Amino acid sequence: METQDQIQLINDTINKAKENLKESSFSFIFWGSLIAILSFFHYSFPEIVQQTYYSSLLYWVLIPVIGMIITVVYNIKKRVKVGYETYAGRTLKIIWGVFNISWILLIFISFEKKINPTESILFLLGVMILITGLLIRFKPFSFGGISVIICSILCVYTPNNSWLLLNSIAAVLGLLLPGIYLYYRK
Repeated sequence: METQDQIQLINDTINKAKENLKESSFSFIFWGSLIAILSFFHYSFPEIVQQTYYSSLLYWVLIPVIGMIITVVYNIKKRVKVGYETYAGRTLKIIWGVFNISWILLIFISFEKKINPTESILFLLGVMILITGLLIRFKPFSFGGISVIICSILCVYTPNNSWLLLNSIAAVLGLLLPGIYLYYRK
């Protein structure tokens, strides 16, 4: 195989991964919407979410775990329907699987240390989105990942519950908008 053929094969593989990911735009749109709504609701109605320390914890763990189950089932059904998996698709599945495990560990560690996990989770999410964008050469995800990383840094310096607004902004810029752009991409 000549060099030009190898380059073409690599480009075809990347483009195929973008096509497969386009069908997965549901996950990015779903998570961007869910996190933005959860954050904005918590910011607007803290007396409802923060009735007790555990109610806030349940709000931020139970709802996302249900969301995780929904997206995993959806993605498995999509994968079965397609009938194959590309190497790039498999790589992205592993990366996001590692994110899910890391997210759960960060929640437990933060609960144990009684600290807010938002900065750590946003930073990790930003890195995952950035890696996704770089792997599939899709600039909206790369810019979205950088935006989420910046929001995670800003969370460190925000007073009171302002981190909830930054969390909403990060969800919109990092997940929702790139997901919508991917969905409508030709």
